[in-house]
Amino acid sequence: MSTQRIHANIFMGVLAMSAVILSVCATAQGQENDNRTIGITIDNTYASKYIWNGFDVYDDHAVYFPSFSLDLFQSGFDISVLGAIPMGTGSNLHEFLSDGVNKWQEWCYTVNYSNSLFADEIYRFDYKITYLYCDFVKINSWAMDSMQIITNFSMPNLISLGDLAIVPSYTALAVWPAESGGDRHYNGWAHKFGLSTNLITGGVIPGTEGQFWVLSWDITYNDGILCADHDWSHMTFGIAAPINFELFNQTISVAPFLNYQISMDDSVNNRDDLYGGVSVTIAF
Repeated sequence: MSTQRIHANIFMGVLAMSAVILSVCATAQGQENDNRTIGITIDNTYASKYIWNGFDVYDDHAVYFPSFSLDLFQSGFDISVLGAIPMGTGSNLHEFLSDGVNKWQEWCYTVNYSNSLFADEIYRFDYKITYLYCDFVKINSWAMDSMQIITNFSMPNLISLGDLAIVPSYTALAVWPAESGGDRHYNGWAHKFGLSTNLITGGVIPGTEGQFWVLSWDITYNDGILCADHDWSHMTFGIAAPINFELFNQTISVAPFLNYQISMDDSVNNRDDLYGGVSVTIAF
């Protein structure tokens, strides 16, 4: 089967799945008659490195992540398209990228469902399930495409220190090749355990009353993804400072961020990484 035909089938599959979800959600919306609408979110993120589950994917090349998502009538379902575009054209140290990093442009198509249980209780339980298809559009083969199932669980009300809430979370990732006979190096799991909290301080920008900070920490066990050792691979410390402002009656969020990864397994990453960037998000 040709690469063009495979990409066309992927696109048509995503459209078909989206149409089914839209139809179901539209029916539910009509029954409830509560004026729910489709939400649109557009995000543009620039990062100095592409770090994925501890791996420095583009080996010190920067990356641009454009994304477009649809929130389907506040039903818990949303669909999105996310790109990973290398900033540069040269080769790098990874053997599998030696033919030029720009060739490894990636587009991922996702279907997500999120919800909460026991919303008003201390044991509130938030969860999100994601199906993701990653398509390497510039490679003349479907063998590198992959699929993922990602499940995330968090308990936002469990730990409270005065006005400060510390949120524990767990994320499980399963990844495998998209086609039989594809690259079996993908096969594996990753398990990430994290803590996060939000702080509000005095404003750091003239004219603002306060500044919102997001602090995070996580540690990951790589269970064989990309033939890595079955071991604790890395931990990451992160800080982000989202700033909201109005433009043409729309709220735009600008969120600079900085992360530091401590690498513990050379089969994933043989060095620590400091990387940062900025996200610009607008929602309609």
